[in-house]
Amino acid sequence: MSVQLELPVNVTHPRRQVNVVRDLSDYDSPRAARPHASVAQPEDRALRRIAAARIRATALYREERAKLTPEQIADRVTSMADARIALCVATGNSLDDIDPSSGLSMSHSSYESVRHSWISSMRYHGFNDEYDRESLDKALAFWAERRPQYLDGDDWLAAGMAAHREYWQGIGHGCGAPYCEVHGDDSPTLQGLKDVS
Repeated sequence: MSVQLELPVNVTHPRRQVNVVRDLSDYDSPRAARPHASVAQPEDRALRRIAAARIRATALYREERAKLTPEQIADRVTSMADARIALCVATGNSLDDIDPSSGLSMSHSSYESVRHSWISSMRYHGFNDEYDRESLDKALAFWAERRPQYLDGDDWLAAGMAAHREYWQGIGHGCGAPYCEVHGDDSPTLQGLKDVS
């Protein structure tokens, strides 16, 4: 199946440069030999810059969204997904690891990156159930829907809170956040972590 993507590639011509539209099938492997030796291919870094620029250009902000029709919003969302797909392809993701509706990477390295980001945030700042719960649940739901095998037996909250406790024990005092369940004396999370330690 050929998927067209509006990602300009400069083709050398004796008098000018011509932009062409490439198919995603042309990007099977980032290190694979290119199909036409006569076509001057931009560096992968240039492709990433182009895709990132398109993502910034098509981003919808609340004020701007209010001025657009539903058709224009759908067109912008589709353009954003196309730009994300281009960025994923330019960074070497397999087409099987790209969500076609959003253009987001579903590779194991992307999962690990998101997981690490959450655990790192909890390590330093703890976890506020009122403020952080909805975002964490959305992130976990995304992966549970698309790659449930990655989440099998992986509890981000438990890992993040264990990292939080370990970090602040190394410093020798609590984090000082009023919402922190780890550093409250009668916290059920603290009791659970004490039992594990």
